[in-house]
Amino acid sequence: MATENPFTLARASDFTDKQINSLWTELGTPEIINTIIEPKSRVSKFILGGKGTGKTHLLRYYSYPVIRLRSPNESGISILKRQKFLAVFLRATGVDATRFEASSGISINWQQLFGVYLELRLAEGVLEALCDIKLTSTASEFNDDLFLNEIKSTLFGTGLDECRTIHEFRNWVILQRRNIDEAVNNAAFSGNLELRAPFSIGSLCLPISKAMHKWHPQLAEIPLLYLIDEIENFSLHQQQVVNSLIRYGESLATFRVTGRRYAIKTLKTLADGEENREGAEFKTTFLDDILLSEDIKFQDFAKRFVIKRLQSANIALKPNSSTTTGQVFNPALCFEDIPNSNFYAEVIEKLKSPSPERSFVHSFVSALYNATSDKPGAQQSAEQIAELLTQDFPLIIQKLNVLLFMKKCKKGAQPLALAESIQADARSYINPETRSKNYYSNAYGHYASDLFAQICKEAPSGRGVLYAGFENFVKMSSGNPRNLLIILGKAYDIATFRGVDFVSGQKLSLELQTEAASDSARFMYESDTNFGQDSDIALAAISRLASILRTARFSINIPEVSPLAFSFSDDDLTARAKKVLQNALNYSLVFEMTDGRPDRNSQKLNRKIQLNPLLSPKWSLPISRRGDISLNKELLSAVFDAQGSEDFDILLKRLEQKWNTISKAAVDDTPQGALF
Repeated sequence: MATENPFTLARASDFTDKQINSLWTELGTPEIINTIIEPKSRVSKFILGGKGTGKTHLLRYYSYPVIRLRSPNESGISILKRQKFLAVFLRATGVDATRFEASSGISINWQQLFGVYLELRLAEGVLEALCDIKLTSTASEFNDDLFLNEIKSTLFGTGLDECRTIHEFRNWVILQRRNIDEAVNNAAFSGNLELRAPFSIGSLCLPISKAMHKWHPQLAEIPLLYLIDEIENFSLHQQQVVNSLIRYGESLATFRVTGRRYAIKTLKTLADGEENREGAEFKTTFLDDILLSEDIKFQDFAKRFVIKRLQSANIALKPNSSTTTGQVFNPALCFEDIPNSNFYAEVIEKLKSPSPERSFVHSFVSALYNATSDKPGAQQSAEQIAELLTQDFPLIIQKLNVLLFMKKCKKGAQPLALAESIQADARSYINPETRSKNYYSNAYGHYASDLFAQICKEAPSGRGVLYAGFENFVKMSSGNPRNLLIILGKAYDIATFRGVDFVSGQKLSLELQTEAASDSARFMYESDTNFGQDSDIALAAISRLASILRTARFSINIPEVSPLAFSFSDDDLTARAKKVLQNALNYSLVFEMTDGRPDRNSQKLNRKIQLNPLLSPKWSLPISRRGDISLNKELLSAVFDAQGSEDFDILLKRLEQKWNTISKAAVDDTPQGALF
């Protein structure tokens, strides 16, 4: 096994251009990516997504320097002719935008200065590309005079008139940018800033497109794209500058701007605050939604993604599966799967001691006795019902029978008759010859994973809930390549330490996979979401939320299948709670479901939020979402509002009691008499 971890977490911003190309993995077909970035579209676009969804990699892959490396022996002009666009990349953090926020004692238009500096950086990227195109296209002629005449009409400044070639103009632009760097840096010490801007906003990075078209006839129809990454690092006023360039850039240049899902602080421009409009000046694409769509088939993408990582680390991949086209390497076969046949009998046998752990039976008997304590023989009746539901059944079926009894025990129910009915249905289900599709088979399909989790948690082995299998790790990543790298990186480190070469043959055990999943959750919670006070408050709120979901999952009467999500009315959130929830969304601690949840009474569409399943192992929660738990105003305040969190423990105790007891009004042992 290689000593260097091929899944080491690395930011695409730290990759070389060569690595951007070598680690690129198609999302199925090139057309899918083209529909995301739309390089030939004349409409600007925001491409938003969570941390690690590949935004930086996507933009850099389409930038000219990286495209150039894919055709090293081809002339620049022929590359543009084939690509039919020219794209230059700029990372927002590379601008060091915080320098251009208003400083005390220096009274200038910082927004205007930032706009000038941003245009210089963008133009610098274009000119670098054009210089390379000229240098590598020796068989072509380029008219620098036409280019300069066009661009000089909107610029002014010392030395501009002396520029005779495009290379000299590039040097002039670099000098202007350096002058601003020096002046701003010195202003921090002198308290003075004297600068004369060589153009107004929109007078360089947009007209350069017209100059480029006149420079060479084959560039006349080539669109110019500015790829700006991590827009969340620009302030509201700085985003106004970008919005203005988008608005002014019609027919001259278009923008592809990436950022976190909630990165856009404003749509206002510098034109008296007028706003850009969705569908008119720009379009928006949410990368997370695309990665999770059926068109992508993220499971297949994940396999190609992993293989590309292994190959880049020069790890020899031996075929471990066969297809109709021959033998291939399948990453999924490197991981042991949780055997769920025969009602998880094999893995349950490994988890438990010789005498099965059945504390849930005692809890059920106690709950049933408390609900019927005013009736004669309540204790004996409760024990008899428990025996009917559990005797001679596999452990997971015992739990399902008890769960179904709790759910079906409505007002006026006769417990003994109900238990006998469930017992008969369970016996029919566990026999393959009599098994049929009915409510019982549906219930098993829905609740089996949660009930198995309860068994893992209660097992004397103390190993806790198991998280294993490549497909499950892909589910945990939620369509996010970075999350998948976190899990596989932890798995690789643990396997290397234990001497397990799971890439070359020996499967990684359930126990080691679970350890890797737990380490990944801990990493995200403790290290990867460390952004100061706001993130600390959001993490505390998510911990309270997870306590509710955990209480639900490990109750006798699980309120919802795979409790990983919750729904609520947005009107029930206080202003403080809204801010905390928004931060949790910004940091990808939770995701919002676009479909929402209709309110049972008003049919108003409530919001629906899901916990990031990468965090699930921290609280032994599921990795797939089916149902959702409805939270009222009181619970929302206790979870997301620091002022209401003092009541959280009391409210959680109430929920625990609710989900583990049977109402006295729900049971009636009195035999039903004749009507007349």
